[in-house]
Order: sequence, then C-alpha cells, then structure tokens
Amino acid sequence: MANSTINSNNVVTKFQAKVNRQYVREGRFGPFIGKNTESIIQVKEDLKKVSIPLVAKLSGNGVTGSTSLAGSEESLANYAYTLTPTYFRNGVLIDNEENEKSEFELFDEARPALMNWAMELKRDQIIQALGAVQAGGTYLTYGAATAGNLDTYNTNNQDRVLYGALKSNNTSGDHTTSLATIDTTADKLTPDLISLAKRLAMQANPLIRPVMVKADEPWFVLFTGSFGFRDLSQNSTMTQANREARDRGKDNPLFTGGDLIWDGVIIKEIPDMDKFTDGDSSGSAFDGVWGASSTADSLKTGGASSTRVGVGFLCGAQAIGFGLGRMPAFKRRKEDDYEHQNGVGISLKHKIEKTFYNNKQHGMVTVFHSAATDA
Repeated sequence: MANSTINSNNVVTKFQAKVNRQYVREGRFGPFIGKNTESIIQVKEDLKKVSIPLVAKLSGNGVTGSTSLAGSEESLANYAYTLTPTYFRNGVLIDNEENEKSEFELFDEARPALMNWAMELKRDQIIQALGAVQAGGTYLTYGAATAGNLDTYNTNNQDRVLYGALKSNNTSGDHTTSLATIDTTADKLTPDLISLAKRLAMQANPLIRPVMVKADEPWFVLFTGSFGFRDLSQNSTMTQANREARDRGKDNPLFTGGDLIWDGVIIKEIPDMDKFTDGDSSGSAFDGVWGASSTADSLKTGGASSTRVGVGFLCGAQAIGFGLGRMPAFKRRKEDDYEHQNGVGISLKHKIEKTFYNNKQHGMVTVFHSAATDA
C-alpha cells in the first residue's frame, strides 16, 4: 500500500495565499481597504506605476427649453494622483537545528515574525499617509515638513483642516499659530466637534464623498489616537447616547470600549497613532516622527501653553491611495556559513500615500484637538 504525500510546493502556495489575505484585509484599517472608488483606502494594482483618477463633478447650468445644447457643452475636469510602488523586504536566519525540519515547517517557523512585520509596516505607512502634507507639489510626511511647508498646506486646505472646536481657530497661512489656539478645556474631541468636522466635509470644495453603506446611507470614519478617543468616550453627551440609544447589554461600547458612532460618523481608535506624536524612546521610526523638522509644530507641545495636540482624520472615499505592485512573497536564502545558516525572507512592493489633487487633500478633514496623556 502506498501512502499519498502533499508536494511541498502546494503547501507553500496555500501558505502564501493565506498571507496575502491577511496582508490586505486584516488589522484596524483592513475593513476600509478595497479596490473600488467607494473605499477609504483605494487599492490599485500595477507593477510599475499606479494612477488613481479623479473626475470632478459638473458645475455648469446646462440649458433649458428649446435652447440648443450644441456649443454649450461643459468640459469634464479630471485629475490623477500617481503612485510608484517600491520594494520592502525583511528576513530571518534559521540555523541547522531548525533546518533539519521539513520545508513547510521552516516557513511556519518564520511566518509569524515576518507576517507581523509586513502588516505593521502597512499600518504605520497608512498612519504616516493620514498625516502627510503637500507643499508646492512636494509630498511630505508631517515629520519631514518644515514650518513653511505646513503653512502652505494650511493655506491650500482651509476648507478641510479644523483646529479645535471653532473654525475661527484657523489662522490662514499660519499652522503654528492655529495649533497654539487649541487649549485643554474647550478643544477636546467631543460630539459637537465631530459634527462640525462632518459639516466641513460636506461643504468642502471639491466635495469629500462619504462612504455609502447599503446604497443610500452616507457615512464618514474618524480615525484618532487613544487619548482623543478617551476624551470622547468620557464626554457626557456621548455617554448618554451610548446608554440611551445603543443596544443595552455587554456589547454596548460603555463596556466593550469598541467603536463609537455619532452623527453619521464612525469613530475608530488607532492606538499606534499616538506613537507618531510621542515616540517610543527606542530609536525606532516612531521617535519624533510628527514634528521632527519643525519643533514649533510638534504635536507633542504645539497646543496652547505647550500642551499636547492630538489629531484625527475624518475620512471619506479615496482618502488614501494604496498602489499595490506585488503581494508579499516568501523566499529561501541560499545556505551560508558552511551550510549552517538558512534564511527566509519576505518581499512586497507597494506605495501608500494620501491623495492630493491641486495641492488639496482629497478625501478627508484633518481634525487637530487637545489630547493630554494620562496623568
């Protein structure tokens, strides 16, 4: 009697497919990633260059009655935001003790660490993209932007940047002064502030499109850090809404700490956003990321009396572009060190950036608010 065996290549192929599903769809941002124009994070696939198009709405009056339309047609304005995917790679070495196991067991040993690295890379790049600015056509992360860059960004995005609880806190062309109006009492993240941010999104020009649910339900999603989320969840209006309008029982956000909902906005806590403000004191990519090139605009001390400023991103469709060149793939390294060391690596190719058209961030309102750390 002959026993059937599974070819090791089939095992690896199945493993790769599972990794690819996790890479795109899992994590806190996973539910908002998709290939259609209604997705907050829109994926476009191409090996070399990805273009995310924007077709502007028509604004003319058209014609009425017997008036001829010929000669009165309106031009269809259209733009494109281009992403150029690049490779990101990492690997681990496994010695002969592990090498004596079979091929697919070796992949299983390396998988958790390499997969976590790839997913955390994607998460951190999405967060960086949310906070990015554009000045003079140059795309910059918040940490790389100078004070002048941030002032230019402020000027170009007057209809989609909010500093605290009042539109009047925004001094046109001066990001530093605008941040300094945010105090620890009036400018915390509250339901009223969220409603104001939503109104900005609905009045913005060009329009910030909400995400449509069930064909006719418009929603926005606000991503914010843990300290802003804390202030919102403890706000008496929000507490009352959860107590009286949400389902009772152990699944209520009062007990679970899950997503909050207010005025057609889903509020989602992203704890890792705080690391980009405070750093993690380990010399990692988190240290000094938001404010590294402009001390006066550091979110850690940019508020009134040098207080900490949090930031939230109220997002609609196509807020972030995800240019996907290659899905993650695992590779074996040739034996080294007298055949004692064996390497397993992961390779992926993508580009993740906030979409800008004519120097305006396309699909979001940036909401700066007070967010003191826990005492």
